[in-house]
Amino acid sequence: ARDTGQLPPLFEVVWVDSESDPEKGIAEVRRLVDERGAKLILGAATSSEARALVEVLDDINVVCLSPSASTPGLTKRSKLFYRIYPSDQLEGHTAGKFMIDRLGATETVLFVGNHDYVAGIEPEFRRQYEGSLGGTVVATVDLESEGWDQKVSGVLKEYKPSAVYIVGYAEEILLAIRQLKADGFKGRIVTTSAFFTSQILKEAGEAAEGIFFPLPPFDRTAETEPVVSFVHRYMDTFERAPDVFAAHGYDAMKIAIQVFAIAIPPETPEINKALHFGVTDFMGVTGPILFDDHGDVKHYPKMFIVKDGQILGYRRYLDAERKRILRQVQNLLISEG
Repeated sequence: ARDTGQLPPLFEVVWVDSESDPEKGIAEVRRLVDERGAKLILGAATSSEARALVEVLDDINVVCLSPSASTPGLTKRSKLFYRIYPSDQLEGHTAGKFMIDRLGATETVLFVGNHDYVAGIEPEFRRQYEGSLGGTVVATVDLESEGWDQKVSGVLKEYKPSAVYIVGYAEEILLAIRQLKADGFKGRIVTTSAFFTSQILKEAGEAAEGIFFPLPPFDRTAETEPVVSFVHRYMDTFERAPDVFAAHGYDAMKIAIQVFAIAIPPETPEINKALHFGVTDFMGVTGPILFDDHGDVKHYPKMFIVKDGQILGYRRYLDAERKRILRQVQNLLISEG
């Protein structure tokens, strides 16, 4: 935007690192407002920061736009809090439906990690999986309990699930996956978007193969704008492909630029109006962005799979599998004819 002259007059970006610490995050926001006159906060990257920040936004009188906080109900707690990342409720709903409709897994074992994170996903997963679709969670393994890893083998032998669902942070997911592999589990593993980090996927190695997880609708292989230009610029700058969090951070900044072009003067009431009524035709790299009455964006997650070390959309994976099977059949017919 700077190179093309699209930045609004006096637009300035000030960077601070809260280190994902809620108390430090609040202190930094207060400092930015008091000392630098900040008008819009792009942050609360984690849900724990966001939960703390929404309690003080009205007092500070500044709008916050989060690119990645996902705990349900955040936007209902302050009219000054917005986010472009889908609520965890939508992720739990998507996973539950996928396990029944696509995997045919009518019984599952649930692995749960960090309780704050799980609280946003598990209830909606159960509502969809058990309440709406008739599945059964036959057992729950608490990844925060002592000796949980010693219980997995017995649970698998007793219930013989065809698929399991792991809800937790990335490190917890990796531990659960490794334990399942060590205990010889051959079924399907479905987990959360927290698994999708370059570091965790690298650490998981072959253990990640075939694992399913939902992600917000960002497809870096899409051949349409604005995704193509974003991916090219990102790779030129950082020499790696952008992940879903980079995409949401990019969209958050683009929205901020558009808002400051609309909100005149750039004060809290005008910024609020601009987000609700001015951002109406914004097409981001994560899809069309339009805030509802609470400040949420309704982007339903899509399912992805790790295949040959690559992250593929589930539909794209199915298409590739169909083509592969068709080629095998054709080659067989040719060899026999």
